[in-house]
Amino acid sequence: MIRLSTLIWLSLVAGISFAMFEVKYAVMDLEDRLAKVNRAIVADDDAIHVLKAEWSYLAQPSRLDDLSKRFLTLGPIGTAQLRTIDSIPMRPVPPAVADGAAPTAPFQAPFQAPFQAGTKPALPAPIAPTRLANAKLRIDR
Repeated sequence: MIRLSTLIWLSLVAGISFAMFEVKYAVMDLEDRLAKVNRAIVADDDAIHVLKAEWSYLAQPSRLDDLSKRFLTLGPIGTAQLRTIDSIPMRPVPPAVADGAAPTAPFQAPFQAPFQAGTKPALPAPIAPTRLANAKLRIDR
């Protein structure tokens, strides 16, 4: 007659054997997936190498110079295109807010219409003071 302890040990060995069998095949599947991922990485590295070689060919200065001469009508800048710094209109300075006077509107862009030489541009309304201007910056560390 088979003792109870022998039956328990046999079932324990059978269970461990089955578990080892399952773990072995799970590891083999994971190794196959790892090999596929490594092959994909090598293929991507090869594709990147080919793309870098193509880019270096396409970005050759002599090739770009030839293409720009064929397809672009660029030339050197002529002296008629150059302007002096005096021809650029300057932004008018907003008037200072008198003490106790409340501003009517916030500052607006002064260049709504083109600036005409010899005319005086309209000055924008002064900037309204805000609470944030008087607030102190606090940094918590």
